[in-house]
Amino acid sequence: MLPTSHPVPMIPLPGLTSEGALAEGFAAFMATARSLEDTYTQLQSEVARLRAELEDRNAALASSVAQNRGIRTALHRILDAMPCGVIVIDDTNDIVVFTNPEAQKLVGIPVGPALHLRDLVPPVQALLRSAILRDDEYEFCIESGRRVRWLSVRKRQVHVEFLDQGTHNASVEQSILILRDVTYHKEAERERETSRNMVALGEMAAVLAHEVRNPLGSMELLAELLAQHGVTEGEPRQWIEHLQAGMRSLSATVNNVLQLHGSGSVNLFPIQLSAVLENGLRFVRPLADQAGISLTLHNELENAEIAGDAGGLQQVILNLAINAFRHTPAGGSLDITARIRHTATSRLASVTFADTGSGISAEHISKIFDPGFSTSNQSPGIGLTICLRIVQQHRGTIEVSSQVGAGATFALEFPVL
Repeated sequence: MLPTSHPVPMIPLPGLTSEGALAEGFAAFMATARSLEDTYTQLQSEVARLRAELEDRNAALASSVAQNRGIRTALHRILDAMPCGVIVIDDTNDIVVFTNPEAQKLVGIPVGPALHLRDLVPPVQALLRSAILRDDEYEFCIESGRRVRWLSVRKRQVHVEFLDQGTHNASVEQSILILRDVTYHKEAERERETSRNMVALGEMAAVLAHEVRNPLGSMELLAELLAQHGVTEGEPRQWIEHLQAGMRSLSATVNNVLQLHGSGSVNLFPIQLSAVLENGLRFVRPLADQAGISLTLHNELENAEIAGDAGGLQQVILNLAINAFRHTPAGGSLDITARIRHTATSRLASVTFADTGSGISAEHISKIFDPGFSTSNQSPGIGLTICLRIVQQHRGTIEVSSQVGAGATFALEFPVL
């Protein structure tokens, strides 16, 4: 505060006062001068204080502005790095005021200045308008070419106040949309549902296979009796052979279903692989005759024994033979060769199935043991899968080699006891 000014005394005009009056006037002038000097000094002090206070406030304001700028930059970086999309819409003016990169990628909003909703493509415009009107989280589908993407969106409403042109208070309503890509979860859910359906279908197939196997076995026995004691030539004989072939093919499918949905365990006993091969060939020969394919066995195993299950190995023989018959035209051949192969540490029983069929392409050869994979409409695609499982249960190996148009060869090996 400035000090109160002292009253200035009246100074008599020169020549009208005495010498004492002049001295008194001069003294009053000096007092007034000193008072003005003190006032000026105080004024300078007050100005210096106000300047320092202003500088402090300016420094604090600059610091606050820098801090706000840093927070704004950090917030933008966080929004840009978020794995979900963020879209801010000015509801008052229908303007998209902010989108982060993930949102631009998910819904295809172009990068650039604020856009009006009507300037967006119709599907995105409909999506955003619908999201603004809803208060719950919901999912929607976006199709882009051949790709289908599922997105989940949740809305938050905010009220923003600001100074219009720095003088008047104003406010707008904004909708913040949070988008997440849930395509993976949708696909996983669909796969789980498919798996549940497949399990239920497999259980039903196993039940049906159990029900079919017993009467099928009786029919096979009757067909065998007819073949042994019935007619021996002519067309009726061919009927019986076709009947046997059909029932044995059906028996192979039933056994494959039961193997596929079985426990996976097997009891192994010492068996002669030669006998298993010869019995298996007798079982599949009607199928070869029906397909017009020559079937031969070159057996050099003699009395070699392996740890095995005769029923499972015969199923392998049946599946490999049927697979060859499906891909070999009439007049072709299936040659089965069995021999002993010696290694540095053991003996192996090696059995090869070589056909003269159409062969397997390179792109398919790595998939033929996968469940459900088949290049033929006549096969459910589980025969070779069962072969691989049974061979592995016997601690053996199975490999395939082929060239398109030059047939295929399946090579099996089992440890000899």
